[in-house]
Amino acid sequence: MILDPVTNRWADALFEVAKKAGALDEIQSDTERLSGEVASPKVAAFLYGSSVPQETRLAQFEPLLEQLHPKTQSFVRLLFERRRQEVLKGIGAAFKSKVYQETGRVEGVVETPRPLGDEDIAKLQTAIGARIGKTVVLSQRSVPALIGGVRVIVGARLFDATVKGRLESMHERLMTAPLPA
Repeated sequence: MILDPVTNRWADALFEVAKKAGALDEIQSDTERLSGEVASPKVAAFLYGSSVPQETRLAQFEPLLEQLHPKTQSFVRLLFERRRQEVLKGIGAAFKSKVYQETGRVEGVVETPRPLGDEDIAKLQTAIGARIGKTVVLSQRSVPALIGGVRVIVGARLFDATVKGRLESMHERLMTAPLPA
């Protein structure tokens, strides 16, 4: 997800506040929840439409705010005060990115023809993490066209150990190999 500079600046500010308060995990959970809540088309229309007064929007948001960390509550109220509630759409991803940068983690995707078990995912995370020198957090995606094996995408890196990838590589080498005279 590409985040706008405004959301990134707000995420930077919230990250610093969370770090000083020692509440990175709680506030990360809060930001993910907020982004999920405002992803609903009905909620988005209510929050970003011009027909509802700002005070009414915040009043409707209060029951959710009461369930969040006090620093997150202050942050959201400040967003409403400054009329920047559109930041809530991307704050979950932006804040998570800041936390991952701080802790040396990186996200990736493992693609397989069939779902892998948690133990296999953990082994892949460890192996890929050792190769790139970071802690890898993998999500899983099923791609039946791969036939067999795994393909892991972490940042701009691709680790392809699929049957399809190996066959394509072999085909390319055969097609570019010099013929004997």
